[in-house]
Amino acid sequence: MYHTFLRFKDVSFTYPGSIDHAVTDVSLNLDSGWTAFAGANGSGKTTVLKLSAGILAPDTGSIVSSGKAVYCAQRTDELPERSDAFSYDWSRETIRLRDVLQLGDDWASRWTTLSHGERKRFQIAVALWSRPAVLALDEPFNHLDVHGRSLLLKSMKEYSGCGLLVSHDRHAMDELCTSSALLFPGEVHFYRTGYSSAIRTHIQKRDLLVKQRREAEEKYIRLKRDARKKMINARTIQARIAGHNFSFKDICRYNLDGESQYHSIVQKAGQISRTATARAAKARLHMESITYRKIHRTGIELKGKGTHRNCLLDLPSGYIRVGERTVTHQDLIIEPMARIALTGRNGSGKTTLLNHIRSKLNCPEEKLIWIPQEITSEESSLCLSEAKELSSEELGQVMIIVRRLGSDPERVLNSAVPSPGESRKLLLALGLSRAPWLVVMDEPTNHMDLPSVECLEKALNNYSGALILVSHDREFLSSTTSTRWKIKNGELSIL
Repeated sequence: MYHTFLRFKDVSFTYPGSIDHAVTDVSLNLDSGWTAFAGANGSGKTTVLKLSAGILAPDTGSIVSSGKAVYCAQRTDELPERSDAFSYDWSRETIRLRDVLQLGDDWASRWTTLSHGERKRFQIAVALWSRPAVLALDEPFNHLDVHGRSLLLKSMKEYSGCGLLVSHDRHAMDELCTSSALLFPGEVHFYRTGYSSAIRTHIQKRDLLVKQRREAEEKYIRLKRDARKKMINARTIQARIAGHNFSFKDICRYNLDGESQYHSIVQKAGQISRTATARAAKARLHMESITYRKIHRTGIELKGKGTHRNCLLDLPSGYIRVGERTVTHQDLIIEPMARIALTGRNGSGKTTLLNHIRSKLNCPEEKLIWIPQEITSEESSLCLSEAKELSSEELGQVMIIVRRLGSDPERVLNSAVPSPGESRKLLLALGLSRAPWLVVMDEPTNHMDLPSVECLEKALNNYSGALILVSHDREFLSSTTSTRWKIKNGELSIL
């Protein structure tokens, strides 16, 4: 028996100023345990999570929760509510929670100096501490290193309420989730199984529908041709009888020897034609009743190429300051076709190093794609405004790239603020038009849906310019880079 913690019934919601529904007629019954919410950027995942927590109210339909609901946003710009109360709670359970997630006692007081991974762990710790009946986590593994990810997984497994999880980490979803909701524009498919199993089942169902539709189309075409043939035959008989244009062979075939029999043959041919037409019409209705989601072409190409300059960076050995600490480094050189992975624990100074490097680059801004770890709402709005100011032809090319990264261009252009994943795609698309010499991406897979990550990985593999990636996704880095800069214990080493 399932105990329903959260019930959506025919829920629809549209953001102010948008012409399209963010979600349409969503009906779900969720019980305890984790449910994976998966879909392309802009499909409504974040909207569903905000609706579940009461941050948004549905335009139509109803949402019933069995108790308190908490939403943890993708962005970590703001200190979570009740952070002070959490920091001053020294009960046994709270101390254990802090120990499990390895939080510092002073993290709330020095929020702006924390890495995004440290902020994420603190944000979720405050949410778990509040003991909600419904906990909605939006991309909780963003920014987390391998160690931080394992800590968070441990605490999430101990949660006993109704958990809603949006993530591009398929391994985490398979490990945690016992049910899955796959979101597509205008529809939601719910499965009481883990993410990978749900995807396989969904693909099998779609493949079956494609096969059934193809067979129905073939049957309709066959019956339509037969109906047309019988209609022409009926009209030919009618015309020939009207003109008494019958040969001796026709008379023998139709057994005609009187006017009444002439009319009987016309009626019979007409009835056969009408029956065939009705069969074709029925086959068409059946064919049109078989619908399935169309899959748009994906995949992009990074057309940039290496510069003729000797190097894009030649930084002598030295050190950079990271808060109250320093990170020493040897000579750092970025050659025209370098493929560099920058790795290290959360808070080790990776983003600080990137920002330091940017001011030293031998690369003009127009030949640089720089996508930061986090894009604020204001930066997302500015990015969208920049795109809208392009000429029709330029905007069309940018939106083709956005489409091939798995997002709906019309939805992006009509949004007031693109989602974090859509913003990253838009920044990348705008940069591609400038044939870049160097691409720098800080946590490139953050906020991106899984098909988009695969498209990006293929594009980076074929890119012939210089590349610097900061990521905790080992598989992604091993596929796209060949040199590693690793920060450990205050020292940057080149491997």
